[in-house]
Amino acid sequence: MSIKIRPWCQDDLEIVQYILLKTWKESYSSFIPVDDIMAYFDEYCTLKILAEQYSDTKVIGFIAEYDDVIAGYEKTIYNEKENRLYVHQLYVLSVYQNLGLGKKLIKSAAERAKSLELDKIWLGVMIKNEPAIAWYKKMGYEVVENTPFTMGKTTVDHFVGFIPVEKILTGEK
Repeated sequence: MSIKIRPWCQDDLEIVQYILLKTWKESYSSFIPVDDIMAYFDEYCTLKILAEQYSDTKVIGFIAEYDDVIAGYEKTIYNEKENRLYVHQLYVLSVYQNLGLGKKLIKSAAERAKSLELDKIWLGVMIKNEPAIAWYKKMGYEVVENTPFTMGKTTVDHFVGFIPVEKILTGEK
């Protein structure tokens, strides 16, 4: 078993699209209709939009490979105005979950935050995505606010919070 985390490249954008759509359907379809997931995907995840994000120096993506197969993806965005690094997306295909890929991806975000001299990474997670909330809380996730998030015509409650960088880098709970 070999796990490798690497920066994304332009050739990864199609598999990133696949990972997003597959994991969104699996994670969200119990509380967001698939039509709304598809509408959001079609509006915000075209190859053109992903290519624009790839070219943005404030956006850095990471790819998780398991035995040389792309199994997960994370996108971080540095918000200069807020001086925050956001984990905007972190998804691992279900067949590769519980193998440590997510932890390695979140660690790559923590390392990026540290290189920017930040002590937290910020992220949002839908309240009904209970497995993700539990996973983030194990790493020290602290909720700061509850804001609405809209996918298609469906609006859901969405926690926004942070994880201290040192907790991720040291494995401290």
